[in-house]
Amino acid sequence: MCRESQSKESMDLFRSKMVEAKRIVVFSGSGLSATSGMSTFSTQGGLYEQAKKQFKLSDGKLLFTYSFYSKHKVQAESFFVEIHKEALRASPGPGHKALAVLGTSGRLARHYTLNIDGLATKAGMDVWDPEDNTHGKTVEMHGSIHEIVCTECGETRLLTYDDTDLLSRHQSIPCSSCSSRDDGGPYMRFKVMLYDDMEGEYITSDDVLDLMEEDVKKADLVLWVGISFQQSASTSYFRKVRRWLQEEARHHDVPQVVINPSDDALWNVLTACSNQQELNILEILGTADDILPMIADHKMSTSVTIPDSTHSNK
Repeated sequence: MCRESQSKESMDLFRSKMVEAKRIVVFSGSGLSATSGMSTFSTQGGLYEQAKKQFKLSDGKLLFTYSFYSKHKVQAESFFVEIHKEALRASPGPGHKALAVLGTSGRLARHYTLNIDGLATKAGMDVWDPEDNTHGKTVEMHGSIHEIVCTECGETRLLTYDDTDLLSRHQSIPCSSCSSRDDGGPYMRFKVMLYDDMEGEYITSDDVLDLMEEDVKKADLVLWVGISFQQSASTSYFRKVRRWLQEEARHHDVPQVVINPSDDALWNVLTACSNQQELNILEILGTADDILPMIADHKMSTSVTIPDSTHSNK
């Protein structure tokens, strides 16, 4: 089958799935927030490049590792403060707002975000919590740049202006609930998941993967939005989703749709997976701001135009 025929077939399938879908599971990455004024991680001028220059690192990704953080906590946190301030200035884009519409319509089963910027909340979506809000639609997989947590007592609270002032001056924030040591500690940290984080249980609940498995096994459409699949975490989640759908013998019926303006995203996820002939992937070359509002429109018909570069790996 030629590429044009494949594109036409996959576009028709995508249209029909969007109209029919009643339980959509969405995974989102930094591409969702790119037009909102947030820096992405791996693109030119992004956070990795900024960190590399500021800290003279061989790879800017090192700043986001637990080993670097534990050795250079105050320096790393002053960098995180700038991300926090950037997120405060940012506004939700059309993609965030479309997700909020999907949430209120009842068609969104859950939104799992790798972002830490809190823009889904600004758009009106509530955050899932295993104790306080089990019906929340957005699951912050990697935490929030707007929160700090004590890794001794688990106390969690929003970052304040005074906190950011302290952190900007390379000072740590003592936990007000359990500070008792001679050095004023224990100290709170950003509630942000780092690579190989030894304190990850304080960032993301152990219940998240169970919740994700339950949601995926009931889903009729899975979207991967603004994720480059350059990081191991995102490819690991993709493989988990694939396995759960296979366990239910639904992997041929439930497509995984990769929405990204670059076809590098599809290439990255394909190279991270074995048995590629068993994959059911639709590629949509477009931005979250272009595609998600169309999905949120439940009145969508076959007259809606999807980019011609849509491609199927089924």
